[in-house]
Amino acid sequence: MGFGGSSSGANVIMKNNRRSRKSKTEKFQKTTGSKIGGIEFDQKISEADLEKIRNGLKTSNRKRQLKISAAMVASLLLFGFIFFYFMF
Repeated sequence: MGFGGSSSGANVIMKNNRRSRKSKTEKFQKTTGSKIGGIEFDQKISEADLEKIRNGLKTSNRKRQLKISAAMVASLLLFGFIFFYFMF
């Protein structure tokens, strides 16, 4: 059997013998006997409220990106001026 057949056979064996992964929550529940589940919300939120939250997040992200880019431009200009002052 050539390399192609043996490697594909090894891949099939590895797939078949793969162990099932358990989440940290399941492991915690098993070791402690806890009844912790997922997060559930009783109240439903309207589409208008979701849109308001989305717009607020977009606005805050734009402001943050603007501050970051302004700081980067200022630091690059400062570095450029210092570099040219000492080099020339």
